[in-house]
Amino acid sequence: MDASKKMNELSIKESQEGADIEDPTDDSEYNGEEYEEGGEEDDYDEEEDDVSTFSKETIDAAIATKVSIEQYYTSLFKSLKEREERRLHLETRMEELSLKEEQRAVKRRELDKKETEYIKSRRIRLTGHSFESIRIIGRGAFGEVRLVKMKKNNKVFAMKKLDKSKMIEKHQTVHVRSERDILADNNNVNGNNPWIVSLYYSFQDTNYLYLIMEYVPGGDMMTQLIKYDTFTEDATRFYIAETVLALHSIHKMSYIHRDIKPDNLLIDSKGHIKVSDFGLCTGLQTNRVPTLAEIYKKYESDSLTEEDKTSLGRAARFDSWKRQRRVLAYSNVGTPDYTAPEVLMQNGYSAECDWWSVGVIMFEMLVGYPPFCSETQRETYHKIMNWKYTLPKIMEEAKAEVSLSPEAQDLIERLLTDSYRRIGANGAEEIQAHPFFKGVNWKSLRESTPPIVPQLTSPLDTSNFDHYDEEPSATHPEPMPVSKSRRKINSFDIPFIGYTYRNFEAMRDQFGTVTRDTLNQY
Repeated sequence: MDASKKMNELSIKESQEGADIEDPTDDSEYNGEEYEEGGEEDDYDEEEDDVSTFSKETIDAAIATKVSIEQYYTSLFKSLKEREERRLHLETRMEELSLKEEQRAVKRRELDKKETEYIKSRRIRLTGHSFESIRIIGRGAFGEVRLVKMKKNNKVFAMKKLDKSKMIEKHQTVHVRSERDILADNNNVNGNNPWIVSLYYSFQDTNYLYLIMEYVPGGDMMTQLIKYDTFTEDATRFYIAETVLALHSIHKMSYIHRDIKPDNLLIDSKGHIKVSDFGLCTGLQTNRVPTLAEIYKKYESDSLTEEDKTSLGRAARFDSWKRQRRVLAYSNVGTPDYTAPEVLMQNGYSAECDWWSVGVIMFEMLVGYPPFCSETQRETYHKIMNWKYTLPKIMEEAKAEVSLSPEAQDLIERLLTDSYRRIGANGAEEIQAHPFFKGVNWKSLRESTPPIVPQLTSPLDTSNFDHYDEEPSATHPEPMPVSKSRRKINSFDIPFIGYTYRNFEAMRDQFGTVTRDTLNQY
């Protein structure tokens, strides 16, 4: 039987069993519950029907059913396509390796077995109770991040747990769905992008959303900058080069990050960068409340004041920035310090907005604080929007206090400029060719030794993260798994239908057929 025929049989079997595609209405949030739609079926003329005669419960159920059906078939065809891609990828690799037919047959049987296990594993429902919590390693406006172990196999993960009610209240459902979708898209048949944190599972219960991701034990770049204040030019060159490659890989996936800052540059066990937090990756959401655009719109009519023009001096800026940094990181509004002016103005922008953020980070690594940091967000906004006036003065002050090479200064100034003139606007190759990166081996950068390598004592080492006290859930306790029963859904549920995701590699791990033992990687 040839590979194509075998593939078709597997696909047909999958669609018949419904095993590889989970019905979106049977998402983890619903715990296998059925919907009680409310009201009885009536015969009616569609043209004369008045929806106002239906109860809110019935309308919600109808909307949920429509969304569920759409997502079911979208997921079905996507899953079949991904299975076909895995098969074609295997055939391509075997051809490249010039394997004998006997060897190819063995590899095909192995893939068939893995696909079967994947189908079986998708039937297993995950909940928060599927994981053992080790400790909290992050806390934000909408939830927390924990180091956890999966109880079934002892694998180590980072669990991001988000409060649904807070997400809805602050209009962040698009934000969290965007992050989940982009991380899922990253898990392609050719292997995960090494520059992006991997997503293994996503699921939900009545009150919370969960993202189960790889644990990146080195902390984030913000922690390193707080610890060391500044980096040498050599260290800065390394980290900016890795950031350029990471962003280039994201841009090649047809995405723009739009929220690059030290908080979102994680450091893995070997000291290399991984990008996280893709909530704004599809664009600065206009329905984000409060959005950066809305927050700073009230400042547009203000003119640049003498207060804005006054320099605090490097020591004062240092102290002010370090005081604000952690608070801003955990705020649901965040900081505009790393945001390009065209993004703040919502005037239309493309991938070059990420390169502005790289320029800000580079300045901070060398000088100790972002170029436009101020005592208030209003001042920061004005300095960014009037960068043509403020940046030259800021650069002169920086050069008087810190030794900046001509190449470093030139690169910063070519990154912090108009979007159409910005280096990188015609591709990352422009940045890679800049004299500041002379001597950088771009092809082997991720295999080289980083300036800072985390000193880890165990796979559960959390020394590179802040300490957080455990807090009782003031909003609602985490629910225990419930048995199948009928319950009504409402508009609260609708944004999260179809949120469940399972990575092909991770699901094989769950059944113990793949060696990716996190506890033995050190």
